[in-house]
Amino acid sequence: MGASTPTLGVLIDYQNIHLTARDLFAPVGTPARDTLVHPLRFAERVVSVRASKSTDPWLASAVLTSVCVYRGTPSNSREPRLYAASQAQRSEWTRDPRVSVHYRSLRYSPRWPQDPAREKGIDVLLAVELVSKAMNADVDVLVCATHDTDLEPALEMAMNKGSIKIETAGWWGGRRLKVPGRKTWHTALDGADFVHCRDRKQY
Repeated sequence: MGASTPTLGVLIDYQNIHLTARDLFAPVGTPARDTLVHPLRFAERVVSVRASKSTDPWLASAVLTSVCVYRGTPSNSREPRLYAASQAQRSEWTRDPRVSVHYRSLRYSPRWPQDPAREKGIDVLLAVELVSKAMNADVDVLVCATHDTDLEPALEMAMNKGSIKIETAGWWGGRRLKVPGRKTWHTALDGADFVHCRDRKQY
């Protein structure tokens, strides 16, 4: 790797990226459904912004080849409307063959619906995928898009065990993942980028 145009993949912790953007850029009280982020537009924006700021011409020329989305999915029996919306979103987003969506079922407490359903295991799934993809070296650059600092150990392992360049991405104002003793390139998108990345389709 290194001679030809570099390839780049983006792993997206969807709920984390989606809700962080809402909290940072949308008016207080805006429903989550009104601030959806389109994964492909987000990834393309990351590629564009990093290219404009990189001092390495080879890295700046990276071409987006894969976008992997990790998110929870509602129960069809408990929340059929939300389940249908999540499936419609996957169908829309994966129209581009570079995009794949990976689900884990939401966890429902005995007090549901008073207590909302929550994601369970998405961070573990993303951590495993990050390390696995880093070691398999299917791309030259792998970008992990999240503000969840629980993923820092996986990020460190991916950087230590893999043979490719590992980077992070997210929003200006959000928490940035760090690895002790290592410099990690981070691409931060701002409010204008969020507007560009929004998925305004009604699902």
